[in-house]
Amino acid sequence: MDNPKTKNALSPEMIRDLGDRLEALMGDWNCRAIVLTGANGAFCSGGDVSRMQRDRQVLDTRVYIGGAHRIIRAVVNGAKPVIAAVEGAAFGAGMSLVAGCDFVVASQRSKFCAAFAKVGLAPDLGLYWTLPQRVGLGRAKRLIMLAPTLQAAEAETIGLVDEVAADGEALARALVVAEQFAAAAPLSIAVTKAVYADGVLTLDDAFRAERDHHPMLVRSADHLGAIDAFREKRLPEFNGK
Repeated sequence: MDNPKTKNALSPEMIRDLGDRLEALMGDWNCRAIVLTGANGAFCSGGDVSRMQRDRQVLDTRVYIGGAHRIIRAVVNGAKPVIAAVEGAAFGAGMSLVAGCDFVVASQRSKFCAAFAKVGLAPDLGLYWTLPQRVGLGRAKRLIMLAPTLQAAEAETIGLVDEVAADGEALARALVVAEQFAAAAPLSIAVTKAVYADGVLTLDDAFRAERDHHPMLVRSADHLGAIDAFREKRLPEFNGK
């Protein structure tokens, strides 16, 4: 994300382009992992306030939100792991992007705030669902309703952030993490993301997911190759087949 004048705020054009790019990468099997970051020392300051009009119509807002939903659907439902590399501010919709990612690396100077309530709004980009997945329902309510600003260390403590890196090193560390995900079994990752996106609320949900996906994975070339690698005492290589 690169919009230096607004600290990478999500303009309509950026929402469109980011949605297009994520969807394209999710469909490109030469891509095994995705790193999402912001340029110019910031992650994303939220929605582009400078583009917000006082006379916005309800249907216009619904169209805008629908475009933004493409991004989160790709991040959460897509088959590829998405790693966030956070420097600076991740506020409002920026924090929503973070919460939807599979792994989050943040620099020590990064800050997080679900800032919607500060301007009389409620969360967007799926934060009602993604934030409790990371921090639990009670913490999610507090972060949404009171909108405190979290430093990186606290964000890591409560689970919003997975790893804290030195200032200026979040992207480099995220790329290392992305290589680890890229070396893992693509079909297993895709299935795991799909199961959690669909929802696992009960034990029967988990059993159903196993019945739906395990038979396919057992027959995959990746699984059969991993068995051979185990017997030959070498590391497996996964190709997503």
